[in-house]
Order: sequence, then C-alpha cells, then structure tokens
Amino acid sequence: MRYGLHDKPPVGTTLLSALQWMIVTVSSSVAVPLMIGDVYGLQPDEIGKLMQQSMFFIGFASLLQVWIGHRYPMMEGPAGLWWGIFVILAQIGTSLGLHPQEIGQSFQLGLMMAGVLFIVFGMMGWVGKLQRWFTPLVSGTYMILLAVSLCSNILAGMLGIGFQHSREVQPMIALVSIAIVALVIWLTRLKRFSSFAVLIGMVVGWVFYAVMGWTEPVRPTDQVIAWPSLFFWGAPRWDWGIVLTSTLTGFVLLTNLVTSLVVMGKATNTEPTLKQYNRGGVFTGVSHMLSGLSGVVGMIPLSLAAAVIQTTRMASRLPFMLAMVGIMVIGLFPAISHFLAALPTPVAYAALFITYTKLLGFGLKDYVSMEMDERTITVGGSSLLVGIGIMFVPATAWQNMPPMISFLFGNGLLLGVIVCLLLEHVVFRKREGSEGQKDGHAA
Repeated sequence: MRYGLHDKPPVGTTLLSALQWMIVTVSSSVAVPLMIGDVYGLQPDEIGKLMQQSMFFIGFASLLQVWIGHRYPMMEGPAGLWWGIFVILAQIGTSLGLHPQEIGQSFQLGLMMAGVLFIVFGMMGWVGKLQRWFTPLVSGTYMILLAVSLCSNILAGMLGIGFQHSREVQPMIALVSIAIVALVIWLTRLKRFSSFAVLIGMVVGWVFYAVMGWTEPVRPTDQVIAWPSLFFWGAPRWDWGIVLTSTLTGFVLLTNLVTSLVVMGKATNTEPTLKQYNRGGVFTGVSHMLSGLSGVVGMIPLSLAAAVIQTTRMASRLPFMLAMVGIMVIGLFPAISHFLAALPTPVAYAALFITYTKLLGFGLKDYVSMEMDERTITVGGSSLLVGIGIMFVPATAWQNMPPMISFLFGNGLLLGVIVCLLLEHVVFRKREGSEGQKDGHAA
C-alpha cells in the first residue's frame, strides 16, 4: 500500500487520485439513471434531471460516510438489487395498469422506510453483531458470486453490445477494449503509474473514441446551475406491496453493508470495529432516506471501491473526500454532468475490467484461507452452484410469480449468500465459541 487511510499524498498525487475516484464513481453509477429513465419512459430532460439528482446525492452520501460514517473511502452507489426491483416492478406494474410515476412515488416511501430500518439497526448496535455471521466462507461466497454476476454485463459492454443500441458484437470496439485492458495491466506493473492506471485507461480510450468518431455528442443545456429537488416522482404514495418489498429489501441489503466493510478492511489492511459497522449502518440509512426524498435509486456502499484500492494501492481518505465534493458539483452543473455522461460505456467497462477481477480475487483468497474439508466443500460448493445456477434462469421465468418470490429466488447473488448463511450457521453449524469483534484502528 503506497498511501494508507491516514496518509496525505502530495498535492499532485492527491488531485489525480481525486479525479480517478470521480471517474470511477461516475462510470459505476451513470448507467443506472439512463436505464431507469428508459424503462419508465422519461423524456430526455427528465433523464438529465434524474442523472443530476443521482450524482449530487451519491457524492453527498459518500462524503457523510467517509467523514462520520464507517470512515472508509468507499463510494455509495445505486444498489443492483434496488434498480433490479425498479425495473421488475415497472414491468409488473404496467401490466396491472399502474402508471410508472405511481410506482416511483411508492418507491420513494419504501426507500425511506428501508432507511429507518438501517438507522434503527445501527443505533441499536445490531449491525456490528451481524458481522459474526460473515465468516470467510460467507464473505468469499459473496465476492465470488458478485464477480460472476457482473461478468456478463462487463464482457457484453466491452464487446460493444448495447453501445449505441447495437445488439451484436462490434469487432473494432472489442479490439479497442482488449487494448485498453492491456494498457491498464501494463500500467499497474509500473510503480510510477499504478495508482492512476484506471484513470489513464479511461482517458486514452475516450480520446481514441473521439478521434474515431464513435462518441455521442454532448447534450446542450440552457441551465448553468440546477439545484437538487425533492420527490422527483411526485408526492410519496402508499402501496402495501411496494413498501413491504422495499423494507424487506433493506433488511437483505444489511448483508451487503457488512460484507463490503469486511472486504474494505482487507483491502486497507485494517479491521473494521463494531463502531464502524454500526456507524456505517446509520449512515446507509441516511443515504436511503436521501434516496427516498430525492427519488433516486437506493444507494449502498460499493465493494468496487476495495478493488480500486487494491489496484491503485491508494487508500488515503483525502483524495476520496475531494472527489465526492467534485461529484456533488457535477450534480449542480448540468453541463458537466452531461459531458461526463458522454463517456463511452465500453471504455468504462474495459478500464475497470482488472478492477472487477480483484473482487473475484478477494473471494478466492477467503476460500484459500480455509481448510478444504468435506464441510467447507459442501457449504461453499452448494452455495456457489445455487447462486450461479439461478443466474442462468431467464428473468421472464419469474414474471408470473409474486414479486417477493421473484426478487428473492430470481437473484443469484442474494439467494447464494442466503443458502451459504443457512448451511454455515444452521445446517452444518460448528460448535465453537464465537470470538468477539476486536477493537481495531481503522477509524
């Protein structure tokens, strides 16, 4: 690690690292508002507004976390489970005669209810206690399934599928993606440039796309500053099904919070304390409250940050805090937001490819750290097979099931982790005295 959590890099290094964090944050979050806008039939101006709202509150929530929450440089971002539910309920709601805006109004209330759940768990000190459930076998299963669940979208994006509405592989795009991956790998092997390998890969790829004429024109805007507003979808609306689903989803996402902090602790060579787990829970609740008030997709700490730190060997909080202030500025200035939204998605996927491989590496390291006896193989193997197998079941196969069942059993990552928790702590429970959480120095 070149710079630890408490280190203050030189000014130039700090600014470049902050820029890199900004680009990684934007590239990992920019697609969700675009997709939600498309599914919900929003107009271009409305999609732009949703994009700005998302950027501002992602920066604000992340700044709160690194400052007074869990205090790790880990950006908040749209939870895959949340935007998956957004999409599924839009499809189900439309078939039931609900207007997409009504679904959005109910989601706003549901997100706030989930936020209350996180805050209560954090203030009561229960989030830290959940950490005991996440043994190396459970956290390893989570990271492996997370990497596997992401790989399809990553590779499809690198091949140009979906870029500029293409449904086929674009050979030239694929070749450039391979070149960008090779460039990033080469840069990570150079001590001087390793901390900025992702940033350089994105910039070089974006410039090449611009020279080749593959970039989309930046959408013009008449506004100089656009302040964030409340209730993007309209006044909150009560819907028992959506609110209950949202609340239960928040409970499920507690597992994501705990595993993200565990992985971040490994990436920064620290051990999260009970206080960090609980503070992280409280401010994840705050970010959910902000999501509900603003109408953006629910946010959670992204494990991707740990992979970025592992790749760049830069864990300093200072560049990250500057980056999150910059993300908030992006959310205030439509011109900047529209410019960064023009980043070609294949470039982002290719530059981040090695970063995503680190997620798989974390999981494999957890597995290697355990004795591969019959119990470990049964628990880990069953969990991985269930999780990966569900990922191959088409989403349409669940459309006639109740929403709650489709959300639970149609999500391979979620179901695999639940199976692992049950096998690890119920079916094949070890009769050992559990060790208490040690007080570390991460905070």
